[in-house]
Amino acid sequence: MVLGLVPDQKKTVTEMARGLRPGGTLALSTHGQDHYMEANDAAFRAISKRYVLGYRIEFWPRKETEIRHMLAQAGLVDVRTCRLTWQHGFETGGKAYDFFVATSASWWYAKFPPEKIAEDSQKTRDYFERKGVTHITGDVILAYGRKP
Repeated sequence: MVLGLVPDQKKTVTEMARGLRPGGTLALSTHGQDHYMEANDAAFRAISKRYVLGYRIEFWPRKETEIRHMLAQAGLVDVRTCRLTWQHGFETGGKAYDFFVATSASWWYAKFPPEKIAEDSQKTRDYFERKGVTHITGDVILAYGRKP
């Protein structure tokens, strides 16, 4: 899932492919375009944006075609992808928020003043509850290619 963390994904994939022996396989997974769509939308509507705007938004690839293209540009052959999507369902918006925070590492709070995190987290959790955000989509693209 590292591609969602690096701004120059093409360079990253090229370097990974460069390190392969001939005949070696590069396999990776990355977030698809709908990954955590509901939770991300709710969180960005609720959080105090002054601390996160201009900081870091995930560099998620959006389509399988982009991933296939990156692997092919890196010189790999027999490139294949598979997109898997599913929904996590929760009894309440608060439980959905708790899951979202635990599985996304709450990176958006990195630039918050420490004394503001708990208050903003509660505000965002309340938003999930109030808006009934009880489903979170998982969307992952699996890909591999072989070095000739």
